[in-house]
Amino acid sequence: MNDKFFQLPAQKQKRILNAAYKVFAQSPYKKASMSLIAYESGVSKSLLFYYFKNKQDLYLYLWIQAIEMTRKTIQAYKTLETDDFFEMLRRSLRSKCALMKEHPYLYAFSLQAYYETEPSIQNLIQDQFHMLSQSSEAIVFERIDRTRFRKKIDLRKMYQEILYAMDGYMLSQFRSDPIVPNKIEKEIMDLIEFWETIYYQKENENGA
Repeated sequence: MNDKFFQLPAQKQKRILNAAYKVFAQSPYKKASMSLIAYESGVSKSLLFYYFKNKQDLYLYLWIQAIEMTRKTIQAYKTLETDDFFEMLRRSLRSKCALMKEHPYLYAFSLQAYYETEPSIQNLIQDQFHMLSQSSEAIVFERIDRTRFRKKIDLRKMYQEILYAMDGYMLSQFRSDPIVPNKIEKEIMDLIEFWETIYYQKENENGA
């Protein structure tokens, strides 16, 4: 990409990124239009190609930025600085919803990218996605307090079940427009509270 992009005012950069996240989130890679991204962001198509040499260049930049912004937001919300698994989920949710308020289609883009079938980008996205997921899972299981859970709970299966449920919920919300982060946060918070009552020991079960 052209370094001139970084010389643009921050708000203009953000407008271009958000337009691109929206278009790529709502269409497969092949059908996503650079013309529509230019229109949504309020710049000419020629100027968009001046900043990004082609659609793939822009797409991969969006992917890298999504990873970096997510990482910074997770750190800001101290998501992994607790041994309480469900508190981790709450902090993670708050961080994602805060980021969605700035970049409404970032997570929709990330989920769409995971299922992308375009050969020129599929392997890179899939490999990085799996690497990041495995790294995150390893950190979570290293830090959580396992004594809080009910006996005989398969923590790995529980973890996968919750992630699948949250991703499924997110996908359903991303298919609606506009995306409402406050609604997403409230409804997933209710789910987290429900899961906590199922998987954590009650006080009278301690030591049982």
